[in-house]
Amino acid sequence: MKRLFGKKRAGKSRAGRSVAGRSLDTVRRVSFDMVPDPTLRRYLGSVWNWVAMVAAVTMTAVTWPNLAMSNPMPAYLLPLFAVAASVPMALIFAGPVAVRTGWAMVVITASVASLVPHPDTDFPMPIPMFLVLIAMTVAALITQPLVRLPLVAAITAGSFAIGVGPGAKLGWIFALVVATIGVAFIRYRLSSQKQIEEQAIETETAQAREAVLAERTRIARELHDVVAHRMSMVVVMSQTAKYRLAAAEEPETVGPATEAEFTAIADAARQSLDEVRQLLGVLRPADSPSTRPVQGVGDLPDLITQVRAAGVTVEYADRVAEWGEPGAAGAAVYRIVQESLTNAARHAPGSSIVVRMVDGDGAAVVSIVNGPPADPNHVSQPGGGHGLIGMAERASAVGGGLTSQSTTDGGFAVTATIPLRRR
Repeated sequence: MKRLFGKKRAGKSRAGRSVAGRSLDTVRRVSFDMVPDPTLRRYLGSVWNWVAMVAAVTMTAVTWPNLAMSNPMPAYLLPLFAVAASVPMALIFAGPVAVRTGWAMVVITASVASLVPHPDTDFPMPIPMFLVLIAMTVAALITQPLVRLPLVAAITAGSFAIGVGPGAKLGWIFALVVATIGVAFIRYRLSSQKQIEEQAIETETAQAREAVLAERTRIARELHDVVAHRMSMVVVMSQTAKYRLAAAEEPETVGPATEAEFTAIADAARQSLDEVRQLLGVLRPADSPSTRPVQGVGDLPDLITQVRAAGVTVEYADRVAEWGEPGAAGAAVYRIVQESLTNAARHAPGSSIVVRMVDGDGAAVVSIVNGPPADPNHVSQPGGGHGLIGMAERASAVGGGLTSQSTTDGGFAVTATIPLRRR
C-alpha cells in the first residue's frame, strides 16, 4: 500500500512539476511576445542573458560603495561610474557587437576611474571594475574576429598600465599577452578544422554530383545509339513502304498523296536523327570513339567469361522467358551487372558471386549477390559510393529501381527491377 501510495504521490509530483513547467513556459512566451523590439525579445528569451543581468546588478551593488572608498570623486559621479562599469556585464552573452560595445565601455570607465585613485592605495583601479574588465576582455577575445585580438589586447594592456599597481603591472600584462596568444591559437585551430570539414563535405558532394552527371551523360550516349537505331529503321521503312506494298501477296497501289506522306515521315525521322547526333556530339567526350556498339543482355555471357578468366567464381543464370526488345533496358542490365561484379571483386576478393535474372511483374529482376571476402582479415577500402549512385541512375532512367544492402554473412546484394517492353 505504501508503495502504491508512494507511486501515486510521485506521479502527482511529476505531473505537478510538468504542469508548472508548461505554465512557466506559457507565461514566459506570452510575456516575451509582448515586447515590440525583436532584438530585445531575443535577448530576454535567453537564460544566459538573465544570468548576465543578475551578475551586472550584483557588480553594480558592489562597485558603488567600493568606488566611494577607493577613488575620491564627487558623490553624484559614483552611481554613474558604477553603472557604466558594471552594466556591460549584461551583454557578455549577447553577441560579438554587444560584447565589443560593453568591453569598450568598461575599458574607458575603468581607465578614467583609475586616474583619480586614493592617495594610500597602490592599485588605482577599483577591484570590482578590474574584475569586470577581465571578464569582458575574455569575452572579447572569444567573440571578436581573430584579426582584432591584438587590438583588444593592446587597449586592455593600456588600461592595465593605468590602473594596475607598479608591482603587478608587468605580470598582468604578460598574463594578458599569453591569454591572447592561447585563445587565438585555439580559435584558429577550431576554425581550421571546421573549414576542413566543410571543404571535405563540399568536395564529397561535388564528387557525387559529378559522378551522377557523368553517369547520366554516359546513359544519354547509350540511349542515343538505341534511339538512332530506331529512327534509322523508321527512315528505311518509310522509304521502302511503297515497294513492299507493291510486292506483297495482295499488291496495293500507293497514290501520290500516300507516297508524299511516307516521304514526309522519312524526312522528319531523318531530321530527328540528325538532331540526336548533334546532341551526342555535345555529350560525347573529345577522346571517345565516334561510334561504339551498345552492350546489352546478349553480351552478358561474354562478360561473365571474362570475369571467370580473372579467377573469380561466378554463377550465372538467365531465367527471363522473353527479353522482348531490351534496347535501353538491356544496356542498363549490362552496366548494373558489370558494376556489381567490379565492386564484388574489389571489396570482397576471393568471394563467390551469384548473378540471377528472373521474370517479375512485367519486368526483369536482376540480383547480384557476393559472399564475404576469402580473407577474414581483409579490410575493404571505402569508396565514394558513386558506383551505386550510377547503377541507381541507370535503373531509374528506364523506369525501374535498385536496392543494395549488406547480407547477414558479410556479403553484399544488389537487386534491380528493370521494366521490359514485350510485343
